[in-house]
Amino acid sequence: MAGGVVSTVVRVGDISYYMHPLAPSHCHLDIPTFNRDTIAEACTILTIDGQFPTASVLQVILDDFKTKDDVWSRDFIGTVIVQTADIDLRLTDNDKNILRSLGANDIHLFYNDAAKVHLPQGPYFLHHGQLYRAYRLYPDTADAFIVATVPDGGDGFRSLDASAYGEQFPSALTVAVPSRLYYTKSCDKPYAGLRIAIKDIIDLKGLKTGASSRAYTELYPPKEESAETVKRLIDLGFVIVGKLKTTQFADSEWPTSDWVDYHGPWNPRGDGYLTPSGSSAGSASAVSTYTWLDMSLGTDTLGSIRSPSAAQGIFGMRPTLGAANTTGLVPYSSNWDTIGGFARTATEFKTLAQALYGTAETQGKIYEKPTKLIYLTDYWPVNHIGSQWVMERFIVRVENFLGVNRTYINLEDTWKRTRPVGTDESISDYFHHAFDWSANRDQWTGLLKPFIKEYTDKMGKPPILNPQVQFKVGYTQTVTAEQKAEGERLLKTYHDWFYEHIMPPAQDGYSSSVIVLPWTNGEPNYRNTYKTGPQKFTGQGFFFYNVGPYAQCPELIVPIGSTPYVSNFTQRTEALPAAVGFIAAKGSDIMLADFVSNLFDDSYVAIESEQEQARLA
Repeated sequence: MAGGVVSTVVRVGDISYYMHPLAPSHCHLDIPTFNRDTIAEACTILTIDGQFPTASVLQVILDDFKTKDDVWSRDFIGTVIVQTADIDLRLTDNDKNILRSLGANDIHLFYNDAAKVHLPQGPYFLHHGQLYRAYRLYPDTADAFIVATVPDGGDGFRSLDASAYGEQFPSALTVAVPSRLYYTKSCDKPYAGLRIAIKDIIDLKGLKTGASSRAYTELYPPKEESAETVKRLIDLGFVIVGKLKTTQFADSEWPTSDWVDYHGPWNPRGDGYLTPSGSSAGSASAVSTYTWLDMSLGTDTLGSIRSPSAAQGIFGMRPTLGAANTTGLVPYSSNWDTIGGFARTATEFKTLAQALYGTAETQGKIYEKPTKLIYLTDYWPVNHIGSQWVMERFIVRVENFLGVNRTYINLEDTWKRTRPVGTDESISDYFHHAFDWSANRDQWTGLLKPFIKEYTDKMGKPPILNPQVQFKVGYTQTVTAEQKAEGERLLKTYHDWFYEHIMPPAQDGYSSSVIVLPWTNGEPNYRNTYKTGPQKFTGQGFFFYNVGPYAQCPELIVPIGSTPYVSNFTQRTEALPAAVGFIAAKGSDIMLADFVSNLFDDSYVAIESEQEQARLA
C-alpha cells in the first residue's frame, strides 16, 4: 500500500472503514499538512466553484450528505478539502471560520484543473498525501455472503482484504460498501450507486464461481469475464459488493442438514431460526437483513427465487424464460434457468426489473391495469385459517384496486373439459415428469458429468458433494435423450393449452390477466430439523409453483403481512411472513412489476400492508 499504510482498516468513532486506493493519477495531494506518519485522516471533499457558500447553505449540503449516505458522518468533517476548478477562488478568513463553525479543524484548497479527474464530494481518507476512498464495513451477521468484493482497479473485482467487528461477530465476514456520494445518476448510468450482490452461481470477473461446492471452487480458476447480465448492471451504474451463498449447484437443499460444505444463511424473520429456503438463500437473506444493501441477484429454475422471497417476506420474481441473458451462469437446464432479483419494496423491485429486463421503450411506460384477476381454486382457499384470512383481505384490496371481481378457475376441471391431447389423465398425472425429464438430463450432461470428470482427472479422486447433489449424480444419468424430448413436448403442450384456455398471451408487453397464488401456508419450517437423508428431489409432480414456469410466465412474490405462530425456540408468539405470487403472461415482466408497484402505492392498499410488513422487521 502506498505511503506506508500498514492496515487498510480504519476506525472512525465506533465505525470501521476500509481504505480503497484511487488511481495514482489523481490520488496524490501535494499538501504537506497530510504527511503524517501514523494517522490516516478522515476528511471531506467539498466542491465549490464560484462564490463561497454561506454557513446555512453548507449546513444544508452536509445534512444532505447525512441523509443520502451511510458512509459519511460528521466525524469526516474535521479535515475539509475544498476542491475547485476556479483558479481565482481564495479561502478568506471568513470562509474558513464558516467551515470551522461546522466542525472543521484543518482546511485546505485543492485546485483540480481540467487536466485532472474531478473527485466526487464525500468522505475520504488521506495518508502521506495519498487519497483513499472510504468504504464502510458491515458484519455479515446473516452469513449470507460467500465473499465480499471491491473493484480491482480495472473492470474486474477482487476479494476484500479486510475484516472488522471480530470481537462482536467472530465468525462473520466483513462487507465493504462505498459512499453513495461518489455516484451521480445520468442518462448513461441511471442506477449509479445502487448496491447489489450476486448469487455465487453467477460469474464475476476476477473471482471464482463456487456454487457452494468446495470441490468446484478448488478446481476452476477465477473468471476472466463477468456474466452478461452482471455486465449490463455494471454498465447501468450498479455497484457490486459481493457474492452470495446458494444451495450447492442451486439444487434443492434444506438447512442445516443438507448444507455440508458451507453453513446455510439465516432468515431474520420470526424467531430467527426459520429456514431461509433456497436455492437463492443468501440472496434473500442479505436483502431481508441488511438495509445497506439495495438489491440482490438470484436465479430461479423451479422456485429458487420465489420460495426464499416468500419465506423471508421480500419481493422477488422469476422472470419470463429468456428475459435475462444467462451466459456466465452455472447451468441446470436452459429449458428452465432464469436470472431474477430481490428487493425490500415494490418500488425498488420495479427499478431492478427495469434494469434487468427493460428497454428504452419500457422506461417510464404507463401500463393499463389488468382487467382480470384469476383465482385458481386448485390452490385456494389455503387450509390455515389465519393465512387465508390475511390473504383474502389482501385479495379483496386487489379487487378494489383493479375494479374487478376475481374470476374462479380450476386448472384440473379446465384440463378435463378441454382435453387438449385427448387424454383422460389428470393434469397432475399428465405433467408428472415434465420438469424431471426436460431439466435433469441437462444437469448431468451440462454440469455434473464434465465437472466430475475434470475434477477426478486432476485430483485423482472424485469430488465430495452434498447429499442431495450426490443423489442427483446417480439419478440424472438415468434420464434418457428420448425422455428429455418428451419432457420438452409436455412443456409445449402445457404452454399452448395455458394461453388458449387460462390466460391470453401478452400484447406489446401487457398482460390483461394476472393469476394470484398462495406462497405461504402459516406453518413454520425450522432450520434445525433432522433428516433421515437427502430429499431426493427430482421435480416430479405438478404443484402451484409449476403453474407459471410451465408457460414461461413471470411470477412476482409479494409480502402481504404475517400470521402468528408459537416458536419452538422462544416459546412465544412470533410473526411468520405471509406472501402471494402474481403470475402474468410471458413477456410482461415490466408490466407485472409496474402493476405491483402501483398496487402498493395505492393509499387504500398501502396503509395496512405497510403496517403488516413493519411487524416483520
